[in-house]
Amino acid sequence: MSWLALIVRNLVARLPGGRRLSAELEQSRRQRDLVHQRLERSERQREALRRRLEARRQRARAAQPDEAVLEHVLPLRHAAIVAANHDGRVAREAAFAERSASYREALAQPAAGMPAATERVVIGGLSWWMPAQPGESDGIARRLAGRRRLPLREILETRELAVGRAMIDIGANVGTTSIPRALLGDFERVYAIEPDPGNYACLVRNIVENGMRGLVLPDRVAIGDANGEMTLRTQRSGTHHLVARASHAGEDERVTVPCFTLDTWIARIGIDLADVAFVKSDTQGWDARVLAGAAGVLARRHIAWQMEFSPAMLERSGRSMDEVYQQLEHHFTHFIDLRSEGGARVRPTSMLRAALAHVGRGRLRYTNLLLYTAAP
Repeated sequence: MSWLALIVRNLVARLPGGRRLSAELEQSRRQRDLVHQRLERSERQREALRRRLEARRQRARAAQPDEAVLEHVLPLRHAAIVAANHDGRVAREAAFAERSASYREALAQPAAGMPAATERVVIGGLSWWMPAQPGESDGIARRLAGRRRLPLREILETRELAVGRAMIDIGANVGTTSIPRALLGDFERVYAIEPDPGNYACLVRNIVENGMRGLVLPDRVAIGDANGEMTLRTQRSGTHHLVARASHAGEDERVTVPCFTLDTWIARIGIDLADVAFVKSDTQGWDARVLAGAAGVLARRHIAWQMEFSPAMLERSGRSMDEVYQQLEHHFTHFIDLRSEGGARVRPTSMLRAALAHVGRGRLRYTNLLLYTAAP
């Protein structure tokens, strides 16, 4: 105790009722010191926990394969698959072509659907054709032509649930997920759905030139909540999305595409859902309508889903966010936010609304969700 504090205590003790007041002050000081000690102990525990968590993250990062490793082995896997004689590959493609008019036409006239301006790049020992989109600020063309990057990190992030006999890739674009998934052995076959004519023509060409016929099976349709036709809107930036209402100003092109519910399309193609382990849906906000037409697929609890979640794009499709949340909460028990940087990695879908409340605000315009059902 300092000399000033000692003088103050002695003065207080001489006042009327000073002894009682002095005792109360002393008790208050002891309580303050006790709280201070507890805070210091809590801070030490917090720092120790932070160090343990960081060490655990480092061990996890060290144990997880890097996307560079996949890129290293991709050409070798490609060469092995091309050289191998896969049982059933030819028969599987023939059966698929009987049910897919777009695939038959693309094989018969490969140059007919190719965009007037295309670009070819070689990444991971594979040949990639894509529509040339010089004005595009983001997306597949920039990632391939500019960054020379395949989505291998995204493949690794979902691989614990994305392995099995068959996968359905809704919004396959030019095949940058479908083809590596098949090459890496994650799936025996990948059904690749792409409605855009230019992207689809490049997808088929990438399948053929890379020797993936019968392993990646493409169809040019849209997937939604009703069977019929849908309008595909292409913007000047090169991006495209399905629309449920009259077109807006500022678009370059509109094209009508056949549309099916996912349940209808699966029955039409003849896919056994017992074989399907994974569905990826990346449809520029049309994912809510994909879910609305997929009751039969969603009822198969063994199938995990990856879905792009963008509030702005989902609402543009004409479906409410509340409806999306209800679908996900009803059909899945757990989710992983693949772009989250904090909190628990695996969370129950009852926490979806709170966990995703920040998405669409500020710089985080969208995220990718991995959804699955845990065994009871």
